[in-house]
Amino acid sequence: MKLKRTFLVLTSLLILGGFALGLLTIRWYNSYFPSLHRAVPALVQAIALDKSPSVYYGLKPTPTEPAGVYYRDRVLVLMYHDVSPEPKDGKSLSVANFRKQLELMKANNFKWITMSEYRDFILHSTHVPDNAVLLTFDDGYESLYSQAYPLLKQYGAPSAAFLIVGKVGDDKGAFPKADWEQVKEMQQGGVEFFSHTFDSHHYAPTAPGNEELKPLLAKPKYLKKEKRLETEEEYEWRVTEDLRKANEVLQAELGTPNYALAFPYGAYSQAALDICKRLGIDITFTVRSGLNAAGQTNGFRLNAGGMDNDPALQVELMKKAEKRLQTAYSPFLSPIARKSVFMILAAAWLVVGLLWLRTGWRLLQGRRRNVGL
Repeated sequence: MKLKRTFLVLTSLLILGGFALGLLTIRWYNSYFPSLHRAVPALVQAIALDKSPSVYYGLKPTPTEPAGVYYRDRVLVLMYHDVSPEPKDGKSLSVANFRKQLELMKANNFKWITMSEYRDFILHSTHVPDNAVLLTFDDGYESLYSQAYPLLKQYGAPSAAFLIVGKVGDDKGAFPKADWEQVKEMQQGGVEFFSHTFDSHHYAPTAPGNEELKPLLAKPKYLKKEKRLETEEEYEWRVTEDLRKANEVLQAELGTPNYALAFPYGAYSQAALDICKRLGIDITFTVRSGLNAAGQTNGFRLNAGGMDNDPALQVELMKKAEKRLQTAYSPFLSPIARKSVFMILAAAWLVVGLLWLRTGWRLLQGRRRNVGL
């Protein structure tokens, strides 16, 4: 009876541990599994992009606070992609909801700052206003020019955009890109432009047979013709050349040096961070949410786009960012700490699994002896 009870306890621990590891995998490492995004996009978005009950649960819109102060000496960076009159994609924000967001931010005393001001704050601890917000747009879609830019001008909101530099002007696909003429017009109107790589906004296999797809900037890729993985030196050379080329084109087209990069899918490595520093890119961004403090050069961003966005709840979350998003900037959740926690939990789960097998085997042997009697 005691052995059977032990087996049941181990079974419960094995199931709970597997469930916990699965959640952490989606939460922390979802960008490494594009097939997961395709299979269950709603689940990944709910868990990975802080659209989860743990962040939004129980939030209700509160009255407008024209003089409200929600956080000091921090910057909340918002991330957008496509802005469309009638969104048909999950990551697209409606024009009406974007307008409402800007309206509510302004009415509730949020202060928009430029990337230049953000950089000075991060690198030199310069002053930023209370409730400071930096608006950012990824990928350089044409909708930034045709839909978002007119509203940014109307509300006097500065912003920053990250271009896939090699794709500027590409009108193919569901989301055509802005061209250089549009980019330059927006630059004159208060939008600052930076790098989202030259052409590394892709996944690549890290094993034979197009398996284990991972973001190009994060890991060495598998070389099909040579049937091997890139060496660390080859990986670093590839990343360096891509980011250098993006820097050179941005400098040539816009007349300003590039010092910021948004990592595609938020995925990066220590080598990628070191390469950025060598190329003069001293500000980088992930896709994890949280408030940014001075000295935090690899910044957090809160996803504020998406077809299901509720502007009132979005702004309410921003008001409560210090409490609701505090885990996002905790040192405990740094990449190194996350990896350590994940490995410890995985090892513990493996030990429980081995004990479960051993106990199950002993139970089976016991039953066979009883049957023999």
